[in-house]
Amino acid sequence: MSAATEIYLCRPGQALKQGRVEYSDSITTKAEAEADAIQRCKWDKKLAKIAYYAVNAEGDFKIILTYNNPNIGNDEEEKPKKIKKKPVKKQGLIARVVNAVTGSGPKKKTGKKKKKT
Repeated sequence: MSAATEIYLCRPGQALKQGRVEYSDSITTKAEAEADAIQRCKWDKKLAKIAYYAVNAEGDFKIILTYNNPNIGNDEEEKPKKIKKKPVKKQGLIARVVNAVTGSGPKKKTGKKKKKT
């Protein structure tokens, strides 16, 4: 059998050789590799592709499994950030005193709605 298994973990748009490489001695069959790939995709939802290669002592390799994450395009979209409203600027001390003495305050918007036609 093989001495080790190389696991290439790739993000979307990344080539296999550019991905992160991990090694495992416990994964030797296609069924084990598929179960591991499904679990890794649950842990890291940004993985697009996982490839498993059996490497022997001489350096020869054999592909065990290439798994494409089926949920990579179906992720929930991020919620847009809430836009904070600017606080209403308060009148300065002099403006408040003048408004109190003259009796004219700042104009407020009325709640009249337009009629539908």
